[in-house]
Amino acid sequence: MTSGQRPGGPAPEAGGLPLLGNVVDFRRDILDALHQGWQAHGDLVRYRLGTVVVHGVSSPELAGEVLTDSATYGKLGPDNPLRLILGEGLLTSDDHESWMRNRRMMQPIYSKQALSGMYRAMVDSVAEQLTHMARAYPSGAEVDVHGEMMRVTLDIVSRCMFSTDVSRTRDKLSPEAVDVAVNYAFDRLQNPFSPPTAWPTPRNRRFQRVMAGLDGMMYGLIEERRAAGVPEGGANDLLDMLLAARDADTGEGMTDRELRDEIITTFAAGHETTAVTLTWAFYLLSQHRQVLRRAQEEVDRELGDRMPDVEDLQRMPYLLQIFEEALRMYPSAPIVPRLTLKDTVLGGHHVPKGSRIMVDLFNIHRHPDHWDDPERFDPDHFTAARRKGRYRFAYLPFGAGPHLCIGKHFALLEAHLLLAALIRRYDFRHIPSHRVVNHATITLRPKYGMAMTLHERHRARRTAAVPATAGTPTD
Repeated sequence: MTSGQRPGGPAPEAGGLPLLGNVVDFRRDILDALHQGWQAHGDLVRYRLGTVVVHGVSSPELAGEVLTDSATYGKLGPDNPLRLILGEGLLTSDDHESWMRNRRMMQPIYSKQALSGMYRAMVDSVAEQLTHMARAYPSGAEVDVHGEMMRVTLDIVSRCMFSTDVSRTRDKLSPEAVDVAVNYAFDRLQNPFSPPTAWPTPRNRRFQRVMAGLDGMMYGLIEERRAAGVPEGGANDLLDMLLAARDADTGEGMTDRELRDEIITTFAAGHETTAVTLTWAFYLLSQHRQVLRRAQEEVDRELGDRMPDVEDLQRMPYLLQIFEEALRMYPSAPIVPRLTLKDTVLGGHHVPKGSRIMVDLFNIHRHPDHWDDPERFDPDHFTAARRKGRYRFAYLPFGAGPHLCIGKHFALLEAHLLLAALIRRYDFRHIPSHRVVNHATITLRPKYGMAMTLHERHRARRTAAVPATAGTPTD
């Protein structure tokens, strides 16, 4: 508690402009504004966005309270701009009963058995990505790693969701279309003075065109698959599984609208979040060559010149530690928003009903009370021994409490495979003249992409062998 604050009094407030409050600071760089507030005022800081009160949370202890107490801290309501894109899927629904119903229905889709079936599709996509890169980039060529990671993760989720490669969905679900939608929603989230969505501004019209294309594609795919019925032998992909899912109490399935919302949410959560973290991982490896060498030794020892099966991944724990450490330093979704549903006390301070809460994972993952040398890239933060003694809410890349990300194991399996395949084949070296700047929207991207040179390793072959069978993923 800050000196001079009485228990139950308001949290210390960051300075701001008359009327606007902290709108300008948040729009300029929301993570920097929250970080400066944390450094100046402590783990709970009050901000104003016009008339909207926001509390920034920067400690694991306070984050644990917020994320596990859904009776006090709920999802943002109907004014949540993300609903303009995602509807009322698992990520955005504030109706606990319908959220719990759909969560139960979807849980088997991400089981070990289901992930095992998806692994083959992941491997096929990664093998095609390696072929694409070998053709497009001679050794030593410059490449935007972020763009390539967006490309392959979009293809993976397309294959796992629809049993088709990304070429069928590229026009409507391109990275450019996703950018338009995500940036639009995020700007509205941090700017209460945004014009109403119904006004015919150029930006509103552009967003509406993008969403009309996405909705047309999604509803078209749902209609096709409903007409085709569940394939003989059972579901083949995520869409089949969603169509087959039934509520245990009523026996009812999802409506077309519910299917649309969950499909869009799966794309958003299963595509860009993994892509941006892989981008940061390759950047960090280029800056820490000793970590890269250790990763290469692990890959060379276990794989030689072939693609990994799941059993291989289990024998390469250091690669997964690299991804987890990249997620610590650059959490793919750095801010978790909540809405205070009633007056409460948090961290000794009064937080009024209707206040927005921003759980800041960027700060929490660097909290000096919980991390040794938190600004240093160190995959050994995630050895078994160091995990065991860590406070449970000090590391929250997939959230916590009842709303823990349902696709966590899908993302970790996908990232582990991609790291193994790409490190086996290539050495990525950051171009020193290229500026690396954090850019927080819904996800934490490199603002100017990630320009690196790509160098084929002497051990790698031009063709990738696909494993004959896919084993069972670990939980």
